[in-house]
Amino acid sequence: MEYTVIILGRLEFANTRSIQQATKVIAHLLETRYKNDVRYKEANELLNEETCSLTVPREKFTSSEKMWTNTLHMLSKAAEFSIAGDINMWKVLDGELQDYQCIEPNSDKTTVQAFREGRDLLVDGKLDAAKEKLSLAIKRFPRHAQALERRGFIYYLQGDTAKAMADYAASMTADSKRPDAYLGRAKIYIDQENWSAALDDLTQSMKHSMPHHNVYLEALHRKGRCQMEMGENSKAIASFNFFLTRPLLEDHPQFIFRRQVTFDKGRALSADGKMDEAIKCFDEAISLPTRDGNNLLQAEILLHRGIAMQKSGKKGFKENWKQAANEGSKRAAELLAEVA
Repeated sequence: MEYTVIILGRLEFANTRSIQQATKVIAHLLETRYKNDVRYKEANELLNEETCSLTVPREKFTSSEKMWTNTLHMLSKAAEFSIAGDINMWKVLDGELQDYQCIEPNSDKTTVQAFREGRDLLVDGKLDAAKEKLSLAIKRFPRHAQALERRGFIYYLQGDTAKAMADYAASMTADSKRPDAYLGRAKIYIDQENWSAALDDLTQSMKHSMPHHNVYLEALHRKGRCQMEMGENSKAIASFNFFLTRPLLEDHPQFIFRRQVTFDKGRALSADGKMDEAIKCFDEAISLPTRDGNNLLQAEILLHRGIAMQKSGKKGFKENWKQAANEGSKRAAELLAEVA
């Protein structure tokens, strides 16, 4: 059986000695174990002693189960000597994701442990403790692109935009192909309503990721919003459609955003004068699950559905605005007053 394998990533090594060890191990495995049934045939095809890094180019290829296993094993062995970075591998059959593996350092090195602890603390919402651990990882290995990006995200959450921007920029300098930093900076630009700058960063984020990548999908629906805000409604609709046609399971991190994206697609269709299609999108958005009881979004959907119904000459728009007003929409209350 043949699969489609998608792969990309980069591992960083602390010094020349570490990368020489990795090179030696890979060369030995290539000579004695894999029998050419592996994606990469030479150690120096991936490893660069001058930059102390292992770079896997962004690519998609056909693979047997054995080639998948051997390639995964080889890269995992190299990661044992690394200090930062990651490599992402997806195995797909007939468009369905069969397996996903993230290869990253997992040793007892202080830098590695500090980063992993900081990342876990961030997930737990312990921002200051996480920042302390990530700062330790950066102090010990200044070109730790992941730690810089994660610390930048903490600064963003804490409202320190200047430090967040500085960390995102430093992360990009350390690894210009890491998509997360571009996505993080784009969020700041979106908050500032700098749609053009955000769109540039979102495009870079998608360029350096894959459609199966969580960061790609998050960048995709934010890209659609930027296009919509810039008046590029046809492009926005295409972006939203691509997101909505992805086969996401309910446990996928981006599944819960289908409601927001469906609503945004309705807004773009409405702005493009396609009211009947917009109303269908708003109807679908209302039926999709919400996150954290987001009544504000519910009110916005009802508000815009009412506007589309009014513009298309349909009855019932007042009922939508009444519900929206009850959910907290001031604009819906104002529109009701105007038609009273």
